[in-house]
Amino acid sequence: MKLLTHETYWQGPETVVALGMFDGVHIGHAQLIRTANHLAALHDLKSVIQTFSTHPLSIIAPDRVPPMLTTRAEKIAAISGYRPDALIMRPFDAAFAALSPEAFVQTLAQSLHPRHIVVGFNYTFGLKGAGTPQLLTELGRRYGFETHVVGAVVRDGETVSSTRIRELLQQGRMGEATRLLGRPYSLCGEVVRGKQLGRKLGFPTANLAWPKNKAIPPKGVYFSRVWMEGDAYEAMLNIGTHPTAPGGPPSIEAYLVDFDGDLYGKHLRVELWRYRRPEQRFASLDALKEQMGLDLEATVQFFEERKKPQNK
Repeated sequence: MKLLTHETYWQGPETVVALGMFDGVHIGHAQLIRTANHLAALHDLKSVIQTFSTHPLSIIAPDRVPPMLTTRAEKIAAISGYRPDALIMRPFDAAFAALSPEAFVQTLAQSLHPRHIVVGFNYTFGLKGAGTPQLLTELGRRYGFETHVVGAVVRDGETVSSTRIRELLQQGRMGEATRLLGRPYSLCGEVVRGKQLGRKLGFPTANLAWPKNKAIPPKGVYFSRVWMEGDAYEAMLNIGTHPTAPGGPPSIEAYLVDFDGDLYGKHLRVELWRYRRPEQRFASLDALKEQMGLDLEATVQFFEERKKPQNK
């Protein structure tokens, strides 16, 4: 997959283009990408995904920018898993925001030579979001491409959307968020030095650097899986502020089951599988240590249950 930062850098042949923000790269987004890939294969074209490296609201209404479900690197990794021919991570700036719907389409047509464009049912484009799928269809007749509108993907009676997933994360409903994302929600970062509280209690933890502008689920303990250098480890994860031993900024700390070694400076991807309990203050560090032991037992049991054959 080619990674480009602007549509004018495309030097390839005619294309099928999928357009969208793709925050989270959830199962609705996957449907758009698969549609683009299918059309490209069917018509011997190249599939191109065009999205943004920054949220459009960062220019249009900075105070309304939502916490993101994926960082730039996470979005690239998730989209690359669907194997399009190219991904364009375009900056969204004031000049781009000022383009009329037709000027936006003209730019695409001149740079990417699309024969098919794929969008979601609620896609908008151009100045003040005036462009709609219906207008894109009309403009396509003028600029030589066919528009394909992918309908809503519905799960549990509700339309899959980045907004809905953020709501589920805020409520700690990790299993439901997983179903809509198509994979567990994850936090990524480099291991940095923390308060060393876990080590003092016999549970040395990897303290992740707090991700900027990322959606963070509620404070508490989670059943997690940690990926490091291609290897996976079961883990109990704590997001919070250590109310039993207060002091310092909020932290994200993972205790890796059956791991012994130095993790400082390592890059980890932590999948949040289930929310176990909220963060709480204990009467003493001994009481906290006892609870951490129970959390560890529950973590191991959770993943052991997942290894058992499921009755059909």
